[in-house]
Amino acid sequence: MADSDEKLKRIKVRVERAAQDTGGTSLRRGAFRELIQLVHSPQASLQSKSYAAGQIPRFFNDFPDLEEEAINAVYDLCEDQDSKVRIDGYNAVTQVSYAQRKWVKRNADVLVQLLQSGNFSTCGLEKSNGDLYIDEPEEAAVVKIALLKHLDMDPPAVLGVMCDQVVPLEEDLDETERQTRERLRSLVITFLATDALGVIVEKHTDPPGSEAEQTLVSQLVLSIRWLEIQEVEVIVRDILLSLPCYRVYSSRGDSILLALLDRAKVPLQLPASNYGPLSSARSLLALAQFVAVDRHAASPAILLQFYLSFLMGRMALQKISPQDRVDVISWISGALLACEAEMVKSRQTSSQEQLRRLLSQTIDATSLLLEILFDCKVYSPVFWRTVQTLLQAVNARKKRDNWALPSHLISIIRKFEELLVQGTHENTMDVQDLIRVRSGPFFAFPLTANPLSSFEQLLTDNQPIPLNGSMQTPRAMSAKLPERPSHLPEPSAANLPQKKYNTIYHANRRPLVKDGVNEDARDADSNSMISSKRSNNSAESVPEPKRAKVGLKGQPTPSLLSRLAGADPIGASSSERTRRRWRGKLESRETSPELEKHPTTGYSIKGAASARRSERSTEIVQATSLLGRLDSVNDPAGDGSMGRWKR
Repeated sequence: MADSDEKLKRIKVRVERAAQDTGGTSLRRGAFRELIQLVHSPQASLQSKSYAAGQIPRFFNDFPDLEEEAINAVYDLCEDQDSKVRIDGYNAVTQVSYAQRKWVKRNADVLVQLLQSGNFSTCGLEKSNGDLYIDEPEEAAVVKIALLKHLDMDPPAVLGVMCDQVVPLEEDLDETERQTRERLRSLVITFLATDALGVIVEKHTDPPGSEAEQTLVSQLVLSIRWLEIQEVEVIVRDILLSLPCYRVYSSRGDSILLALLDRAKVPLQLPASNYGPLSSARSLLALAQFVAVDRHAASPAILLQFYLSFLMGRMALQKISPQDRVDVISWISGALLACEAEMVKSRQTSSQEQLRRLLSQTIDATSLLLEILFDCKVYSPVFWRTVQTLLQAVNARKKRDNWALPSHLISIIRKFEELLVQGTHENTMDVQDLIRVRSGPFFAFPLTANPLSSFEQLLTDNQPIPLNGSMQTPRAMSAKLPERPSHLPEPSAANLPQKKYNTIYHANRRPLVKDGVNEDARDADSNSMISSKRSNNSAESVPEPKRAKVGLKGQPTPSLLSRLAGADPIGASSSERTRRRWRGKLESRETSPELEKHPTTGYSIKGAASARRSERSTEIVQATSLLGRLDSVNDPAGDGSMGRWKR
């Protein structure tokens, strides 16, 4: 111990004397050699090694021929058994890089290897019991600081070194090397996503387009095709999408999306017998959805086109579990909604036309998606939100292109209406605003102030739309007619305007079964009972009006009622007959409850004749029938004797 201390004192004196000299003098070269030898000396104390680590960088630039020997001495210090000596060696590496920038890349590679400090040592030292030598956690912090300093010295070179550890090697490795590399890859990815991310974003990639950014992005995107899913998620979510170049949409984000979709394509193309849940493809598709839809870093049209090609068919969706089907269709609806927004923003006519065609293709398959959703029976918030989004897309196309809904789409929407009626489901208010069930065989949508519920004419393209926004049954329409005058008899069921009823009702007839009874059958039975009841009651029955007879010359033949009204008593003068007619008209106006409307007793012959007799009880009515006129000719006396003899 005493000898080593004495040797250290002599070296310190020579080093201080050489430090006062300049250039590559022999004095400085001698002091530099003694420092290098002190590191490799087996008798060197810990204090001597720490002193050598601090002094070697001072002479590094003066003697290029000794650089390799000196840097190896510094690396040996980084692998010393003593923690303090190792930390001094890490700092010496940084000082050497400051002294000579050509060593930055190599030294950064060493520091990346040393990231395992605090985890497992790369030097392969073992304890007496055979376990790997575990370093102190404080060393990892020193190594990270040293790496950040190297990153400031040469950002493209240092980021390239880190990415070399992330991208898998193509050559075969033995099991030990493979495990070591995988462990180091995980440490590098974590370092980039946490400690180095702030420096990278603030100093080396803002503004976008720097060499460091291109190096980092190209290498990390390349690694997406081979890394584990957990590592891919960290790279995409925490590193790449944090860069300024992906804060707004640019074509550079499409490379990330395409890399994810190319990898997700492989499991989706497996046969149905080998493919159950989405497995790895599920995580990749969720990540693609995050890139294109949530963060708007890539084109949603690319994602939607992928869904149309690989996941929109019935066979493809039936290969996965019901819960996965709901998730996939929710992703499709999200991409559809993002493309709708993108088409509004796009100013290029060609882009708008491409998006319009893509949207039309997707909405044409909406009936299939809704049908598969209905069969899943997974009534979660995601389920109902997906139904709502698909209905909004259908409504948007209906308004934009004046699109007529196909019958199969209307049919599946009606199934959802019935589903909402049959049970109480949570988080369905928005869906109920879009499709609300009305009682009876007609389905319609209400007019509401909510813009999401402007779906009132979805099922009524070929049906009359009432002003209140809901379809009306004949029963509901008759309930809104004005009341029939009380003095008029009830019409029979046979005289109802059946043609209009059939036009409205049978155009979209669908019988409603309520409480196990057919409502249409119930209505028919009720009408038949009323009709039969009225027909049996002769006092209340009203015959159908007869057609007016036409004479030989085309003139209408006077009815019996008109002839009775025109008959005058025998012997009355013309002036008296005129006064009686005017008096009768005035009396009828005064007694009639409503002017110029139906007579009080209706239009029956019996009622007209009785009214006439009550009005002229003392007068003799002149016979106007053929038999009566013959009697008057053959019996001028009027006593009826001649007529009776002739008959």
